[in-house]
Amino acid sequence: MSYDALSERLSVAFDSEDDGGGSDESGIHVVSLPDGSVDYFYSLEDPQGKLLDTTAAFGRRLTDGETTFPLTPTDTRPGGQATNAAMQIHELGERATLVGHLDHPVFDDLGFETYSMGTPATINVLEFSDGDVLLPEPGPADDWTIAALDAVVDWPDLIRADAFCCVNWVSVRGLTDVFDRLASNPPSTDSFPIVVDPGEIGVHDEAAVAAFFRTLSETDAVDPLDIVCSVNPTEFDCVAAVLDIDDDRSHLDRLAAARTALGVHTIVVHGPEAARATTPDGVVSVDMLETATTKRTTGAGDRFSGALACALARGWSTELALALANACAAHFVATAETATPGALREFLADRERQ
Repeated sequence: MSYDALSERLSVAFDSEDDGGGSDESGIHVVSLPDGSVDYFYSLEDPQGKLLDTTAAFGRRLTDGETTFPLTPTDTRPGGQATNAAMQIHELGERATLVGHLDHPVFDDLGFETYSMGTPATINVLEFSDGDVLLPEPGPADDWTIAALDAVVDWPDLIRADAFCCVNWVSVRGLTDVFDRLASNPPSTDSFPIVVDPGEIGVHDEAAVAAFFRTLSETDAVDPLDIVCSVNPTEFDCVAAVLDIDDDRSHLDRLAAARTALGVHTIVVHGPEAARATTPDGVVSVDMLETATTKRTTGAGDRFSGALACALARGWSTELALALANACAAHFVATAETATPGALREFLADRERQ
């Protein structure tokens, strides 16, 4: 019933004449931060010119001792987790503000409000039908600071938004300062969701991760702030390891235990099978939409986070918010395009016709 309800809500929550990408004065306002990258996409061939379309095929050739693989450039896109989330926010017809490293022409025509703190990272993406392989080059975002943010945008302007979408802490450790700032200088509103995707943290840096988790808990304790930690299954396993959550429990028990130990409002785990959220009211699960084709996987999770922030800022139920986020991620995987409300309605209608 989640997707039936979403179809109905999409027909009334957004202007039926608006196919997304609304003006800066439309919808709710979500701030996305703090990274940015230029993503270069490539297909991979073997020395005989045969396309290697799966990671397994690539792995077999490596095992066989082959060392030369011609690359064919296929696309160049604005990237970074915050950028991808902001594009989804914008295409849903909401007002998006993006703060990150955006000094490159690829970011010039995004169509929404941006504030750049410098040169973006470079990500090389090898595209395969069963998942992409990312080869990031060292970038400047490691030096991200709250002072750099203050130099390009006024904090009071940012906290007039309806929600924040904060991503990629594992690469941008300075993001912790944003939560400290929010806790000491919170928005003047009844509810302010903060969707947080920390990235694939590792136990090798347990002290830094533990300090970050304490900051999230302290931020969530401040009214009206609600931390919503959004991770994929691999990332959740890392979170659970740092929190010393027993892996012999059921998945739902681990979710509930992690939320309590982390001290946040909600934890969402989203993957190819379902999105599950543990909240103060219990666990909510929404099955993922199946897709007939896989065009692009890199960036799908970021679109999940952006859509989730939009739905929560609108006050939607957890179930409906997960359905919207799932639909936006699935649409991107199937089409490599960021979903508008109109595209989502058609995408869901096609599912009903199958």
